[in-house]
Amino acid sequence: MNTALTILVSYSEIALKSRQVRARLERRLADQIGFMLRRAGYTGFTVHRRFGRIIVDGAPGEAAGAVARVFGVVSAMPSTRVNPGLETVVQGVADEAIKTIRPGAGFAVRARVVGSHSYGSRDLEVEGGSKVLEAMRDNGVHVNLDRPDATIYVEVRDNDAYIYSRIIPGVKGLPYGSQGRAVALFSGGIDSPVAAWLMMKRGVETLPLFMDQTPYVGPSYLERAKTAFRTLAAYTPVERFRLYAAPMGPVMERILESPEPRFTCVLCKRSMYRIAELFAGREKARAIVTGESLGQVASQTLENLYVLDHAVSMPVLRPLVGLDKVDIEAMARNIGTYEVTAKIVEGCKAVPSRPSTAAKLNKIEALEKELDLASICAETAERVQVMDES
Repeated sequence: MNTALTILVSYSEIALKSRQVRARLERRLADQIGFMLRRAGYTGFTVHRRFGRIIVDGAPGEAAGAVARVFGVVSAMPSTRVNPGLETVVQGVADEAIKTIRPGAGFAVRARVVGSHSYGSRDLEVEGGSKVLEAMRDNGVHVNLDRPDATIYVEVRDNDAYIYSRIIPGVKGLPYGSQGRAVALFSGGIDSPVAAWLMMKRGVETLPLFMDQTPYVGPSYLERAKTAFRTLAAYTPVERFRLYAAPMGPVMERILESPEPRFTCVLCKRSMYRIAELFAGREKARAIVTGESLGQVASQTLENLYVLDHAVSMPVLRPLVGLDKVDIEAMARNIGTYEVTAKIVEGCKAVPSRPSTAAKLNKIEALEKELDLASICAETAERVQVMDES
């Protein structure tokens, strides 16, 4: 029996698009799978598209882990490819069962047949199950369709059949960069890397922008941001993923000249938005991403978010707004940023003792005009530089 090692890749949302858009997204996903495999050190494989699936030929089964980290992948299945003759497929099912089903276990065979064949999905399940029972009759295995201990899957697609028993969940979403570009405010705390990752998952090419508030914060802020950035970089199928930094110190100094210290946080955040918007314009980005939720800190009340939004004309995307801290921390653990971002760093020295939770737009705009924040924000945006690259 001629067999070949293959990784079968599934996706979901892409299949719902128009034919033209679907083809474009499939090509991008296939290219990015290839990129991520090469980055992981794999060679000698090919990636091609087949209706409803992407196929990776010539890669070992352990490479499925790298495939599963590609945005747009729902699952990756290390598979054995055989010709689609019924006897061959049934024997392949038995071979897979012998490798994976432990003695005494209950099992099921799940089949999907696409295209014109002399048998259907049900035929394959029955014949495959019978062959497994015959091959493992001395091991006490039995059929259990409701709660199987192990499942053997078969997909027959045109001239090939794929047999597998392991499904590695992917990160899902859409291919990276397929939905445009955005600037993400990136502090390196728990929230901002998760927000950036979620937008990356939605197919947005993300430019992380760190607001360097030195001397009002210590060097630990910068180091934490760099480490979180490198974790995110592992998900990006691009040659160069960059962390940018804006020198916010002079802006903070100007803000602290305000006669109303309770508005410091709102003035600071609006200044960050302005700098991000100017930088986004330079980089042809179309939105700003923040890690803001609702009600977590003083600047994140609905009143203050309203005031913040009016600092810029560009859309401000807040993917965490409906989540609480427990949800966000769970996501951070899942993507691998929590251990770094949860580290306690020295607090910002500019935070007032009683920050305003209900700033008024006209009041804030008057203070900004008095302090001439627009000009110093423009100067700061011109000084944005690459802080790290991966």
